[in-house]
Amino acid sequence: MLYVNQQPHTQVANTVAELAETLALPAQGIALVLNQQLLPRTVWAQTPLPDSTDHHIEIFHLVAGG
Repeated sequence: MLYVNQQPHTQVANTVAELAETLALPAQGIALVLNQQLLPRTVWAQTPLPDSTDHHIEIFHLVAGG
C-alpha cells in the first residue's frame, strides 16, 4: 500500500518520479521523504515503488520567509 502524507493513495506508480508526475508536483520547492529518508530528486526516476511493500511518502513544500 502507498501512503502519501499519511493518506492511502490508490494511484499506481512504478517509480517515485511517476508518482510525482501523477501528483503534478512542481519542478522546484519540494522535498520528498520516502520511508523516513529524504530522497533527492536526482534519484526519483531510479527509485521503485513495488506493490509488495508498504511505502510512506511525505511531501513538503519549501517556503522562504523571514
